[in-house]
Amino acid sequence: MKQFTIFACFALFSLAANAQTAPSDTAKLNALARQAQRYFNNNQVDSLYSLMGATFKQQLSADKMREVTAQLTGQLGKWTGLEPREVQNGIGRYKATFAMAPLDFYLSRDKEGKIETFLFKPYKE
Repeated sequence: MKQFTIFACFALFSLAANAQTAPSDTAKLNALARQAQRYFNNNQVDSLYSLMGATFKQQLSADKMREVTAQLTGQLGKWTGLEPREVQNGIGRYKATFAMAPLDFYLSRDKEGKIETFLFKPYKE
């Protein structure tokens, strides 16, 4: 139940996303995902939070982001792998492998190129 609470804190889905995603958009999502992973692992939560768009920031404060990332790291360990799965409606799905377990990781960008969706869920093949 505690893990679900952590996942729910990151649950922010895009309200308006493109129906098709161009290859360059996919490359931008992948680069942003790698950058988020790097900041996450280096405990640079302020830098990670700076990647977030206005809509995300309205839903989750910087202090809450620090709290949630610390809990997630404490429960699952280091984020060791990131494998792109698919992109649908502008939202990229990745397999995020942590030291203790894999998770599904969802990421999308807003019109300014900032993170709009940043969501971890239990992993499904």
